[in-house]
Amino acid sequence: MATVSVVSIFTRGARSSDTPEMRRARVQGDLTRATEAWGSGFFPGVRGNINFVSLREYYISDVTIIANTVSNVNDARVQSLIMQARTVNNNATAIYVVYLSGPSLTSGAVGNGGPQTTFFNSTTDYGVFGQVVLTDNAADSYLLAHEAGHVLFGRFTSNSSNSFTINDPSNPGNDHNDNPQNLMNGFVPSSNPFINEAQGNVANQSKLILENNFSGAMATVSLSASGSLAGGSGRTYPSCEKVPACPCCDRPVPPYESEKVKKINKEITKLIKEIGPDNLNLKFKPIPDPYRHCKCKCKDHDH
Repeated sequence: MATVSVVSIFTRGARSSDTPEMRRARVQGDLTRATEAWGSGFFPGVRGNINFVSLREYYISDVTIIANTVSNVNDARVQSLIMQARTVNNNATAIYVVYLSGPSLTSGAVGNGGPQTTFFNSTTDYGVFGQVVLTDNAADSYLLAHEAGHVLFGRFTSNSSNSFTINDPSNPGNDHNDNPQNLMNGFVPSSNPFINEAQGNVANQSKLILENNFSGAMATVSLSASGSLAGGSGRTYPSCEKVPACPCCDRPVPPYESEKVKKINKEITKLIKEIGPDNLNLKFKPIPDPYRHCKCKCKDHDH
């Protein structure tokens, strides 16, 4: 299976943030469902063969971010936490997930996410990481799997640096899929969300997949480790890691970005803002699997 690393960042008051055990359980549940949707898949879709693994988990005990004060993942407070997590993880190739407190974002969405580029040499030689925010109402759902889709769909459609898109490859010109049972529908199915062949093919070409990114392979060294980040003045980073800090505010110095990368990320930021609300479809009823009585139990008939 292809591998995608995930760094989880819990803010104070977020659902399941109270104890390490609760945080680990929520993260593992999100990763398991993401692997179900993108890995083995659900009928009538295809297998994506993508496995999501935990690289690092953090709890920011002195930072509270109320979800309804956040419009999307580009919120400055969210970006600060993601930047710190990237710094202490040596800018590992991963999806960085920030868990907020409260039921929904200002748009009413329960999640938002997308990619960002880190370097650009050509439309086939570039770096990328993912960033996602999830609210309390995203718990026990396929929202992380859905937001991971927005991240994995990040790609260049031509040899032009201006051709970056996060559109659903099976629904050109649209961020979401029209099928209510599809994982990438704007109202995420609460059970058995499937992906189609076009979605699986594009996702498997993503630079987020460690096997597609040699530098990202280093991220597997610290799987499932926990740690701490600086929440503000006087806070410390893990003692084994040195973090370049700004002398005026003791925050990590933003990584250098070329003008071309800045331009690409500016366009990506615009695309992420334009994504419609990502909510749960609580009325969704999955299509019965015609092979549910199959004695061989292989579930591979339509994959």
